[in-house]
Amino acid sequence: MILPVVEVNILEQKLLVKSEDGEEHVKMVVDYLNSKIEEVKKNSKAVSTLDVALLAAMNITDDYFEAKERVVKLEGRARELSKLIDKRTD
Repeated sequence: MILPVVEVNILEQKLLVKSEDGEEHVKMVVDYLNSKIEEVKKNSKAVSTLDVALLAAMNITDDYFEAKERVVKLEGRARELSKLIDKRTD
């Protein structure tokens, strides 16, 4: 299977990306990354492209771990509620 190539622009760099997830998904990811980059530029004194990219990566990683923690908590809560439902329906 030949993957489609999507042209994207991140930090003024043109990249050609192949993805099984399709063009819309790639563009959604790039839009999110570019918004995080703009957030770093607006809220920090980072000047170099590398510094901006690293700070954006740290912010995205923080978002990921926060979301992962919320999912774990929600899964635990769902198990608790399921047990309560099971007890009440027995």
